[in-house]
Amino acid sequence: MKNSQLKQPLFLCGMMGSGKSTAGRKLADRLDAPFLDLDAQIVREAGMEIPQIFEEKGEEWFRNLERTLLIRESQQFNGVMALGGGSLQNQRVVDHLKVYGWLVFLNVPKSVILERLLGSKNRPKLKSNQPGSETDQLDRTITQLLEQRLPFYKQAQITIDTGSATPPEIAEMIIKKIKIYDGYNRH
Repeated sequence: MKNSQLKQPLFLCGMMGSGKSTAGRKLADRLDAPFLDLDAQIVREAGMEIPQIFEEKGEEWFRNLERTLLIRESQQFNGVMALGGGSLQNQRVVDHLKVYGWLVFLNVPKSVILERLLGSKNRPKLKSNQPGSETDQLDRTITQLLEQRLPFYKQAQITIDTGSATPPEIAEMIIKKIKIYDGYNRH
């Protein structure tokens, strides 16, 4: 266990492809704090990959497991946690996380998300049987998901407008914000 100086955990939220896991690992390293990827925890608990969970058990089963793990881990974890893109589909979950730590929204332009996710085969929410090119289908899906999820993401205490920043730059932006909000002081 790392010897973190965080006063409370940081929960990174945002759309798939926003860099929560990659930037989260960099942030945890910089803060000398543990890192937890919620999607990886779900895979460990379920004993299968997320696309397989969606296919065999369904999205409702996945969301129930996700919510159970998120509630449990948030109450005992003190580090940086990368949430799944759809983890905040419930007001009670948002409120719970804000009680236990800092909810940090990685706000990435839709164009950057589209570029990062084009050709992605491992994201069940992106599968589409709609007509049109893969790019058009992805654009429609991302637009729809953003409409559903932004109201929850925007409730985060800290928003980081990432633009095209690199994961280390995103980590530094978050550290600057938590220095202001949480009084974190690095040596």
